[in-house]
Amino acid sequence: MAVAVLAGCGAGPEAERTRVRGDTLTVYMSVPVNGVSAAGGEAATAGAELALTEAGGQAAGRRVKLVVLPSTRPGDSVWDPGTVEANAERAGEDPTAIAYIGELDLGGSAVSLPATNRARLLQISPADGLKSLTGVAPGRPRAGPERYYPERVRTFIRLVPDDLDLAYAMLGGARRLGARRPALVHTQGISERELAGMLVNRSSANGIEPVAVEALGNESVAADLTEELLASDPDTILLAGVRGPATTALLAALARRAPGVPVIASSGMAGGERHGRVPRQTYAYTPVAPPPANGAKARLLLSGLRRNGGDVVGPEAIHGHEAMRLVLDAIERGGADRLAVARAALEPRERRSVLGTYSVRRTGEVKGLSLHVVALGAGHIPDALEAP
Repeated sequence: MAVAVLAGCGAGPEAERTRVRGDTLTVYMSVPVNGVSAAGGEAATAGAELALTEAGGQAAGRRVKLVVLPSTRPGDSVWDPGTVEANAERAGEDPTAIAYIGELDLGGSAVSLPATNRARLLQISPADGLKSLTGVAPGRPRAGPERYYPERVRTFIRLVPDDLDLAYAMLGGARRLGARRPALVHTQGISERELAGMLVNRSSANGIEPVAVEALGNESVAADLTEELLASDPDTILLAGVRGPATTALLAALARRAPGVPVIASSGMAGGERHGRVPRQTYAYTPVAPPPANGAKARLLLSGLRRNGGDVVGPEAIHGHEAMRLVLDAIERGGADRLAVARAALEPRERRSVLGTYSVRRTGEVKGLSLHVVALGAGHIPDALEAP
């Protein structure tokens, strides 16, 4: 009787709040199905579905099902904040939910994370590098991660290097190309503004400082903004942006007016269909490795998906696969309890995966994953850009 009483005392209100009842656990996944990232969303979903199939559709003796929700609306170019918030709230309100995979688009997790954190749900982002989700972005000491965790417990992991690493890669690449007078232009999303701030803050440490910093609105201002940038006589353009009409118009204007000036772009400019006219030396750093840089295991996974579905599947499938594997492994160790699953996923440990070997930190950051450079223009990739 005494043992029974003690066991009952251990099952307090917190455990009751986070325990999932029943035989089925639900993993929600929020991905773009429209716009510039639609192909990436489809690939990430295919990877997650494959990982779940490989596990026999179960973990810790319970059935696991995947529910995929769109993070975009018909006609959207990028993720929609209201839709993303609704996805996270739906997951949090589902008594069978055990984890949430999202967001794929940059900055989207800033909207979904507070809702999943209130529900004590593990959230794994396959590709969102927004620094402030896990730490303080240099130059923005008041914009730390606390506002994303209303429950004051970490429940988020990203499967890419954060955007501070991206800023260092962009600045280092520009410097190794001989840049001394870069100009910086950024689009207006959460991620791009934060990245631009870090580029300015960290530029002195890399021996270069921007001669101009401009914000890019819609495509109608791209031509005028190009003239303003070139008036400062830059030798390189740093572009913290996402694919869309505005950046397409900007690159086309730069190709006409300054075809020989290199452009070093952020990860939001990589992937998807090829851009239109761009300067010949236009490069982007991205955590989503294109073949053949993504390793033998990853290439085998992508090849298998192509054979099964018949269509070409993008490298985002690798990140979707690992996100689901991380969820399933956490369920095996944490059982059918949301908070226990989140804690299990965030336990510092080394993982060997299709992404390569990496380690998770309690902050939700990962170490050991790399950024890769891709050519958006016709020029070859200089060896200097590949340097660490």
